[in-house]
Amino acid sequence: MNNIRYDSSKEYRTAKKMGERELIYWESRGKDGHLPSLENLLKDKNIINEVTLGTIEVPIKKVKGTFYDSRRSAFAKNFMPLLEEDTEFAIKWMNLFEAQQEEGIRDAVIAYEYLNKFYIVEGNKRTSVLKYLDSPSIMANVKRLIPKYDEMDLNIRIYYEFLEFYEKTKINMIWFKREGGFKELENILFNYIEKNNEERDEFIRFFEKSIYWEFRKIYHELNGEKLPITTGEAFLYYLKKYGIEKNTLEKELRLRLKTVIKELEEIYFEEKRNLIQEVFSPFIKSTVEKKLNIAFLYRNYIEESTWVQAHESGRKYLEEVFEDKITTFYVENVKKDKSYDVIKELINQNYNLIITTSYDFMDSTYKAAIEFPNIKFLNCAGYKSYRNLSVYFGRIYQPRFLTGIIAGTMTRKNKIGYIAPYPLPLFVRGLNAFALGVKTVNPYAKVLVKWTNKWIDHDIENEKTLELIKEGIDILATNMDSIIPQIIADKYKVYTIGYNVINKEITPDTYIASAYWKWGRFYKKIVSRLLNNEWIITTSKHLEDLRKYWYGMDKKIVKLYKNKDIIPGQTEKLVGVMKSLIKNNEFDIFSGPIYDNNKNLIVDRDESLIDEELLKMDWYLDNIEGDLQKVIFNTDK
Repeated sequence: MNNIRYDSSKEYRTAKKMGERELIYWESRGKDGHLPSLENLLKDKNIINEVTLGTIEVPIKKVKGTFYDSRRSAFAKNFMPLLEEDTEFAIKWMNLFEAQQEEGIRDAVIAYEYLNKFYIVEGNKRTSVLKYLDSPSIMANVKRLIPKYDEMDLNIRIYYEFLEFYEKTKINMIWFKREGGFKELENILFNYIEKNNEERDEFIRFFEKSIYWEFRKIYHELNGEKLPITTGEAFLYYLKKYGIEKNTLEKELRLRLKTVIKELEEIYFEEKRNLIQEVFSPFIKSTVEKKLNIAFLYRNYIEESTWVQAHESGRKYLEEVFEDKITTFYVENVKKDKSYDVIKELINQNYNLIITTSYDFMDSTYKAAIEFPNIKFLNCAGYKSYRNLSVYFGRIYQPRFLTGIIAGTMTRKNKIGYIAPYPLPLFVRGLNAFALGVKTVNPYAKVLVKWTNKWIDHDIENEKTLELIKEGIDILATNMDSIIPQIIADKYKVYTIGYNVINKEITPDTYIASAYWKWGRFYKKIVSRLLNNEWIITTSKHLEDLRKYWYGMDKKIVKLYKNKDIIPGQTEKLVGVMKSLIKNNEFDIFSGPIYDNNKNLIVDRDESLIDEELLKMDWYLDNIEGDLQKVIFNTDK
C-alpha cells in the first residue's frame, strides 16, 4: 500500500508540473491559464432550454472546464492540478488515481454540455485524473444548455446543425468547424444503413465506437491533428473517398490515412500559399498588367426590378471608369436554388471577381468561396464572409428615415402605408427607421405595413397596395423591387415614396421622395483595390468591420431624392438639416428612448443601438401596425 501511495505522490507531482507549465504558457502570452468556468461563459448568454441527456459516455477531449468559478483556480487550463502536495485536494486526487489503477473510477461525474463542450459540476478531480491518464472518455450525467438561435453566430448555427444530427444518431464525438458537415455525414451514414439493411441503432453505435474511433486513433498516430481541421472533417473526407466499410484491416486503414493526410496537406498548403500571396502581393511589383473579369448575378430581370437596375447602373459605371482594364458580364433572373451552378459556370469561363447582388445568394456564394479559394467574391446584404468572400451593404435606413420625416409632415389622414418583400432584419430595420422619421415630426401618425413574402409578384403587390388604400392611407412607402405599388397608388392620388432608383417620370404628380443606391461608387472602390493587388475582407459579424460593410450617406453610397415640386418648403428645409446631421455623424437615428409595439423599452434615453443590434433587429416600433410578421433569417419556404 505504501508503494502505491508513493507512486501516486509521484504521479501527482508530475501532473502538477504539467499544470504549472500550462499556466506559465498562457500567462506568458497575457492570457488566463486557469480552467475555464461555465458560470463566466454564460453571463451574457441567452439560454432558452435545458435538456437532460442522462448518463452518457463523453469524449474526454470535449471536457473543457468546470461549472463553478470558485473551483477553476485549482486547475490549469489542461485540467492538471495546481495545489500543493500536502493539501486535502492533493490527497483526494491521489486516492482517485489509485482507485482508477486498481478497479477504475466507477461513479459518473455531473456535467453541463454547452455548444458540445462539457463543464464539470461535480467530479473535477476525477476528470483531472482521467485527463492525466489520457483516458479516451468519461461517464457523465449530463444536462444540455441550449442557447437561443442566432443566425449571425457561426458557432451557434453549427451547434444547431449538431443538435439535429445528435437527435438522430446520439453521436457526440464528431465535430465540424464548417456548416453542412453534419448533414453530409448524416446522409452518408443513413444511406449506408438503408442500402445494407443494417439495424439502425446497433450500427450507429458500431460506426461511432469502432469505425470512427479506429480512424481517430490511427489519424492521430500519423499526426493528422497538425492539420487546421477537426478530426471529424478529416473523417468526412475519408468517407467521401472510400465509403463506409465494416471490417477494414488496420494495415489497409493506415495506408489509406497516409494518402488522405497527404491530400489534405496539399489542399491546405495551397490555401495557405494563396493567403500568403494575398498578404504580400501589395508589396510585389508585377510587370504584368492585371485585368479583372467581373461577373454579376442578378436575382430578377433588369427591366422588372429596381434593385437590379441599381446594380446594373453600378456595372455600367465600372465600364465607363475602367474601360479596357476590366471586362464585365451579367446573368439575369438567377434563381436561388440554381445560383451555385451559375457561379461555377462563371468560374469555368475565367471570371475572377464574382459579385452576387442578393441576400438569396449568400449561401451559394459562401460555398463557392470555400471551394474556389483563388476567386474573389462579393455578396450584397449577406453576412457570411470568408478570406476570399467579402460582404457589403449600405445604410439605406438613413435616407429611409428622412423619407419618414417627409411622410410624417405631408400626411393628412395620419395613415401611411408601407409595403415590403420579406420580414428579414434588413427590411425591418428600414421599416423602423422610416417609422422613426414619421414619429419625429408626427406622433399621431401610424405606419401600416404589408409583407408580400416575394421579391417580385405583381398580383400580390397589387392586392396588398389596394388593401392599404382601402384602409385609408394617403401616402405609400415601398421597399419593393417593382414599381407596381407606385403605379397603383398613383391611380388613387396617393403619394408614393420609392426605393432603389429615382423614377419620378412614371408618376410625376404623386412621387414625393426615394431612398436610392449609387452602387457604382462602391464598386469603383473595390475594383481599384483589386487592380492594385489589394483585397480587404469585410464581414458583418464584428464591429470593427461594420464601418467598411455599411457605407452610409457620408460616402454617398445611399442617397435621398426629394421632389421639390411637391414637398412643402419648410419640410424640405427640415429634411436638409437632418440630412446634414446624419452625414456628419452628429445624429444617430436609432437613439433612445425607443419603444416597440409591445411597449417594451428597446433603447434607453441617451443610448443608441450598436451596429450588431441593428443587424439582428427583430422588433417593430410602437407606431407600426398591420401585418407584424415574425422576423425571419432566410427566404426559404
